Amino acid sequence: MPVLGLLVLAGQRMSLATFLLGTGVCAMVLPTLRRPALALLVASPVLIGLLAFVSPDAFGHLVTKTHTQLTHFASSPYGQIYNRAAVMIEAHPVMGLGDDAFRHYCRSEVFLKPGPSHLQPDGGGVSVCVQHTHNHVLEAATNSGFLGAVLFVAMIGSWWRVLGRTARRQTGLSAAEIAWRVGLFGAAVLHEWPLSSQSAFLNMPLGGIAFLLLGAGLAEAVRDLKADRPDVEETAPDALTLSQRPRE
Repeated sequence: MPVLGLLVLAGQRMSLATFLLGTGVCAMVLPTLRRPALALLVASPVLIGLLAFVSPDAFGHLVTKTHTQLTHFASSPYGQIYNRAAVMIEAHPVMGLGDDAFRHYCRSEVFLKPGPSHLQPDGGGVSVCVQHTHNHVLEAATNSGFLGAVLFVAMIGSWWRVLGRTARRQTGLSAAEIAWRVGLFGAAVLHEWPLSSQSAFLNMPLGGIAFLLLGAGLAEAVRDLKADRPDVEETAPDALTLSQRPRE
């Protein structure tokens, strides 16, 4: 609850949204968290309503600005970025434009078009061009076309499936181990949740932290696999161990 109050008072829209989303995701697989999550859900609109009297500026940033941007999303900065990404994807739907495409090719005159939004003749011009699309699926599509985007979504889905299964397996584990697994699952969902503003997929240090947590979650999945199949050797029968490999 103190974290919720702090986020509301600070007027941090995305932080508040991801906090509530993360709590909800973790509550889905951790029954003991469901009552606190429900309490947060009930308290959120109450605290936000009180914010209008305590800090009108923070309320304006948290509520009024959010409402305006969602109502007129196409003309918002994010809407214009997504519109430019759509123009680039439409021009190169199969193979995309290669790594870091939005950064390198957004300013190209061939992409200064109205796009799906049809708000401006040049789609916002070069002022739209930032370092990345702020959405990992759009980033994958601009980099490698629709096929790359489909493969990217499939990869993320496989991560969520494995980590979700690991988080739900709680028999024989301590409370700390269960919380660790659930937290790793929640972190993976939050990092790749498509309806949020995201940094570039390989951005550091956020990307590095995310991949570190992903590796920890997958390690827990391997731990379960070994527990379920103790007869399976760690290496394939025909594989050479480090000590058996020929030296140069």
